[in-house]
Amino acid sequence: MTNLDSDYTDTEWIEEVYQLLREIVAVSVSPQHLPKMPDLVKNALSLANKAKTIQQKADGRIIPLESLEWVGDVRQFLLDLFRDSLGADAPRLSVNFGQRARGLLKQAKDIKEKVAEKKS
Repeated sequence: MTNLDSDYTDTEWIEEVYQLLREIVAVSVSPQHLPKMPDLVKNALSLANKAKTIQQKADGRIIPLESLEWVGDVRQFLLDLFRDSLGADAPRLSVNFGQRARGLLKQAKDIKEKVAEKKS
């Protein structure tokens, strides 16, 4: 994979995480969105795996080095979300996940802005 491919996938990952967190926040405030949970959980595992790759390469080219803790927090959140859903008979979202998603979403917005500035 070239650096440009890596840059693109890191940027794409941030956007996908941002969108997933937005959807999780929406589910947390409006149970009518709860049927989306199985799809969100499937996406969570894939994004968690990509987070591990980002942490391992950690070159700071796209995702600022000071944001790597956030990447780790997102990875842990996504893995926790996935694990929590394994035992569920029906789609559900614990209150704690909505609160965690809100905090990570705010940070995601800030990181998206930093990445956009870097690319300009």
